[in-house]
Amino acid sequence: MINRKRALLQLPQGAESFYLDDAVRHRGLIERIERVVASWGYLPVQTPVFDFFGVYEGLIPSRDARSIYRLIDREGDVLMLRYDNTLFLAKHMGLMLAEADLPVRVWYGDTILRHQDAEDISNDEFFQTGIELIGRQGLDADLEVLVLLDRVFRELGAPQRVVHLGSRALLTALVPAEPADPARDLRRAIALRRHDEVQEQCIRNGGCLPERAQFLAELFAFIGTHDELDRLLERGHRDQLLTTAESRELRYLERLSTEYARLGLQAELRIDLSEVGSQPYHTGIAFNVYMDGVGAAIASGGRYDHLLSHFGIDAPAVGFSILLRKVQEHLTTEIPRDEERRPTQVTGGSFRARLEKADRIRAEGGAALL
Repeated sequence: MINRKRALLQLPQGAESFYLDDAVRHRGLIERIERVVASWGYLPVQTPVFDFFGVYEGLIPSRDARSIYRLIDREGDVLMLRYDNTLFLAKHMGLMLAEADLPVRVWYGDTILRHQDAEDISNDEFFQTGIELIGRQGLDADLEVLVLLDRVFRELGAPQRVVHLGSRALLTALVPAEPADPARDLRRAIALRRHDEVQEQCIRNGGCLPERAQFLAELFAFIGTHDELDRLLERGHRDQLLTTAESRELRYLERLSTEYARLGLQAELRIDLSEVGSQPYHTGIAFNVYMDGVGAAIASGGRYDHLLSHFGIDAPAVGFSILLRKVQEHLTTEIPRDEERRPTQVTGGSFRARLEKADRIRAEGGAALL
């Protein structure tokens, strides 16, 4: 019994917490992010910590559904703890927004909880921050999100980064979202870069001839520059291996990549056609951001033009999210404790005299200890 009580005094495995100087640094990073996104006109939002599981059930991949923390409320309804801010945000924005409100720019910063695989050393509790641009579509909107992500990381002092940009729309042009199983199987094979399996799926579910299937497998394995992709597309057009819809989506990525490069951003950009979006609701561009020294993506994002229609308003949307704890230790920018805010110890005299002196210090913007 004593050992059991002692065990309960520890944090549950996977829980995340911030104390003292670590908490000061974390709050400092959040303040920097808020300063950047607020200067771009993004307003803060707060999503609920739990919601009804059934509302989101069809929008969550089956593999991810197993990672959700659930509970039963007093009425017997199944609830889920906040698994992802984007889903919760989409519901509440969809219920409250009208066409006249668009476009809307919002940002969030909050904890999410989802169970990780046993071999994953990450926590189950993460601090996720990000932005959503609702009600705008097209090149300018996608560029805005990519540029703002770069500005946020620049403000945080993130080292050299690489953006891997792909397209869910390219996959949809090949295999429609319905039926779900073939699209899901092909998406998984592409994401895992299984060349032979991609080729087999293109033949089986895309109705491709072997030559076209081989080319598509090569295409979905592509990672490179705009010029390198252009050479690959020339071959596809020459041999008539691309449909009009596929060509349109690939040309869009080239345009986006070209405009990105012209802006002189710090992060490099690579067109990576294995980036096809990890969620069922992705529709257009999809991207991940990588940094040396971090084994997984430090940020991700994309377009999801039909997600809000599940909750009341059919509005396009695009955004990004950052799991701040993954990148925090790699940032070069220090967030020192503000010397002017270091508490002054007030001594001597009665409590009332010390309080009056402390209040004068606080009124001048300082901090004081009694």
